[in-house]
Amino acid sequence: MEKNDSFKIMKNTKELVVEVVEFSHNFPKGEAVLKKNLQEELFNLIKLLNSYIVNRSSNRIKEKYIKDFIISLSMVDFYFEYLYLNKIISFKKYKDLVNDVITIRKLAYGVLKNEKELC
Repeated sequence: MEKNDSFKIMKNTKELVVEVVEFSHNFPKGEAVLKKNLQEELFNLIKLLNSYIVNRSSNRIKEKYIKDFIISLSMVDFYFEYLYLNKIISFKKYKDLVNDVITIRKLAYGVLKNEKELC
């Protein structure tokens, strides 16, 4: 992965994390567990990306980190859908969040494709 690619995916992911953490303070008190789980999953995205970037020893391990990142991103996408269906966020907010996730997912699949080509 080129430095530029890692910068784009990390930048977009951090922006998503900051945005969601900021508006999650307004979640209903009854959704405290959802808020906690969503935030943990978001911070896990950053952890997996950092693990991917730092690992220089094995392409197989790097591929595992990026696959885990994509799986975690899918879980975040599910949380956003849940928030919308339970009327915690508006359709506009949901659409914006999903577009961010789609952008990040495309970058992640591009990174995964590049890793497979290097093997």
